[in-house]
Formats: sequence, structure tokens, C-alpha cells
Amino acid sequence: MLHRLAWRNRRGRTRGLKYLVDGRLEHSVSLQGFYRLTPGSADELAAVVDAAAPHDVRPAGRFG
Repeated sequence: MLHRLAWRNRRGRTRGLKYLVDGRLEHSVSLQGFYRLTPGSADELAAVVDAAAPHDVRPAGRFG
């Protein structure tokens, strides 16, 4: 899934993760900076988290 995620900076430039090897993130440096997930990537990541979360527990805070 990591190869499908995309981020956008304030100038509107979109990029994916660097340093992916066999679907694994090898260096976290590609996560540094001021980027936001694109809406499509955010939806895809939320679906994965929702599927992995226990159904009897509701998330707290701003995501709940």
C-alpha cells in the first residue's frame, strides 16, 4: 500500500514515498517535511485503519 500513498505540499506539488524496498519503508527521511496526504490516500489509509480496529472500540479525539 505504501507505494500508492501520495502527499501534497503547500505549493500543490504531489509526491510519493522514497526509499521503498519490497513494499517496506527503508528510511523515514521521506516522511519529513510539511506535506499532507492527498484526499484519496487519506481515504485509503483510513479504510485500512478502520478495518484493523476492533469493532467494539470507538476512536477518541478528533478522529472519532
